[in-house]
Amino acid sequence: MAGVVAIALAAVLIYRNRVGRELAQTRAQLTETRRAHERLSREGSQWEQRLRQAEHQAREAEHQIREAEQKAREAEQKAREAEHQAREAEHQARESERQAREIERQAREAVEEARELRAQQDLARAETDHLLTTRIPALVSHLRASHVTVPGLQNARLAGTDIDRQHLAVLDAISSAVREESVRIDEAAQAIVRGAMSRVQTQALRAQDLLSSVQQRYSGDEHTDLLREVLGLDMFNELIIRRAQATGIACGATAGLSRDDTYLVDLVVGAIARVENFDQRIDGPANHLRRRVGVAARAAEPILFVTSELLANAVHHSHGTLKVTIAVHETNTGAAIVIDDAGVGLNEEQYARAGRLLSGRHSVRLVDLGNPPHTGWAAIGRQVAQYGMQVTVKKSAYGGVQAVVSVPAGLLVEMPENTRPSVLAPEPVRAVIATSPYQQRLPEAAPVPAAIAPRPMRAPEPPEPRPVRTASLTDAPTDPGTGTGPGMGSGMGSGMGPGMGGAPSDTGIDGLPGLPQRRRQTPRRAPTGSATTPLTTPEEAQKRWGDFQTGAEAGRREALPSQHDDATEGN
Repeated sequence: MAGVVAIALAAVLIYRNRVGRELAQTRAQLTETRRAHERLSREGSQWEQRLRQAEHQAREAEHQIREAEQKAREAEQKAREAEHQAREAEHQARESERQAREIERQAREAVEEARELRAQQDLARAETDHLLTTRIPALVSHLRASHVTVPGLQNARLAGTDIDRQHLAVLDAISSAVREESVRIDEAAQAIVRGAMSRVQTQALRAQDLLSSVQQRYSGDEHTDLLREVLGLDMFNELIIRRAQATGIACGATAGLSRDDTYLVDLVVGAIARVENFDQRIDGPANHLRRRVGVAARAAEPILFVTSELLANAVHHSHGTLKVTIAVHETNTGAAIVIDDAGVGLNEEQYARAGRLLSGRHSVRLVDLGNPPHTGWAAIGRQVAQYGMQVTVKKSAYGGVQAVVSVPAGLLVEMPENTRPSVLAPEPVRAVIATSPYQQRLPEAAPVPAAIAPRPMRAPEPPEPRPVRTASLTDAPTDPGTGTGPGMGSGMGSGMGPGMGGAPSDTGIDGLPGLPQRRRQTPRRAPTGSATTPLTTPEEAQKRWGDFQTGAEAGRREALPSQHDDATEGN
């Protein structure tokens, strides 16, 4: 019995040592668990409480082991329970550690997401600042001047994102709003300018009538000084009318003046007279017209205005000693007015701008015309678009600019035979040849379209004959050999004087037309009228107008100032 007790005590001691080691291991594990619990966040508080319960149970197990020294039989069972509880505590500790690692991983992910979100917010804030401080001001400048470029995103990584799309939507909205508002403001400004220029032009025309009446009232030799002053004022008033007319037309107004059917060469002479210092600066016009080319009443003033603006522009951009030449030609499609200067010329960008404005196909705002606005080309473009003309500019042979006004045949008429250009109009440069190469190239039986069919010439009614519009200049001749076509009549050649008309002789060498032969012409019949009324001969009228023009030019030269740089002149 004592041996059994000794064995039992030895077993209890062995078991006690074993339990002590396990308890030590359990304590170490509990310590590690306690340290792990200290790293846990608030979400691990529940597991920390369980660990404390396990520690309490372990302490109870230790207490039971101490009691097991006294009660060996109960010690083994309590030790098993303690071991089981220790395993559960270890399992719970591992689970807590795993959950702690998961919580730590989630915390790191949350921190990373917060960092990325903060970085995105910083990018969005920087991109918004770039939009407000750079892109929107650049867009406003681009809307004012198209050569200014609008920068893109500051950070290319945002391309295609919601921020990029939202910023583009903001820029589009601002652009649309600015364009609509600028168009509205420009239309209102053009309406104001149009009304103001109409009033200015009306008052200037009244002043012109008053100056004309003063010239007629004080035309004697004793009023020479006064007449010079009046002629100078008349020239300045003419410049005011042209500037007001150009500004008004550029803003959508009409030419403001109406005329009858007028000889084209007379319109060119009138356009020259509207230019400052025209007698010193303009050479011409050279008249290369072959027939009595006139301009329809509806287009007379627009063509005169276009020509005067081009001449003024050529004079303004040329040195004071350089001449501006002008010539009038017939073309296959109508007539052309060619203006050449030897001025500073234009660069490629200026030629492109001139072509855009002179075409009349693009809307022009006042802000696009500079400060102060140069309205000449814009006004010409409006007239070109309204009347179907064409104005082109290119480099001239003199190094300056050559401007060509192409007048279509629809705006031209053939003036009646009982009319003639003014005495100030130059004579044609060369004699008229009835058979021209252009007529030889036409078919013999070319049909005449209804749009350009000849209209009958109405006979003048005495005692006040008025010019009546005749057929268009594009009427096809019916007999190329004689040069007589519809609307021209056989008197076209007979009225030119001897040696300037007539049909060609027999066919020349290699089928070419022969030279025209001299033919006796029928003398022109004197106009019917009162036999007692003395008629002024052309020589007397030419002398009177020549004297008047000489005095007018002298007065204008003395009245004009030495410095004539107009900031609004030129284009």
